[in-house]
Amino acid sequence: MIDARPYAAQLARPVFEHLDPWDWVEVEATRGQAAHWLEVFSDWHGAQAAFAGSWVLVANTDNPRRVGVPFAVLGVARTGQAGVGQAVLLAGDHDRFRRELARAGTLIRAGLPDFAKRIGLHRVEARCLSEHPTAARFLTHAGFVHECDMPGFGPDGDRIFRQFAWHPSQIHSSRKD
Repeated sequence: MIDARPYAAQLARPVFEHLDPWDWVEVEATRGQAAHWLEVFSDWHGAQAAFAGSWVLVANTDNPRRVGVPFAVLGVARTGQAGVGQAVLLAGDHDRFRRELARAGTLIRAGLPDFAKRIGLHRVEARCLSEHPTAARFLTHAGFVHECDMPGFGPDGDRIFRQFAWHPSQIHSSRKD
């Protein structure tokens, strides 16, 4: 099991201090330069007012060493286009937290329809770096559908991000249990 707790800086900090190496690659490709965890944490913290929802995902398992351990941050923000949002998730080591991340995907898939309806979103977009070994599978598990690959990212324009989206008409067609 996992808990999705409202964002709190002290709870989120360990996630940023110990991001998965591939999440770091994505962060740096997005920023266009190397970054220290404190810069990324500060950016996330500073963006809280723009998020329609922001959570820290916390392990709540039978393993006493993991109970209460924050393993990911999740945010949903409006894009500025009517009814469209964007989602972002950054996590700790994907191997260490693979069960918790799988549960997070299930939680997102189950909760996104009601959350989106409540805040007036009809589409939620998410992107991942094309070479990230687990992100595309996670997004698909969470109910998002791959739409396109988009080249031209990164400081040299040599990175490709994959665009995924969720909207209500995909709820049944995107499930692959």
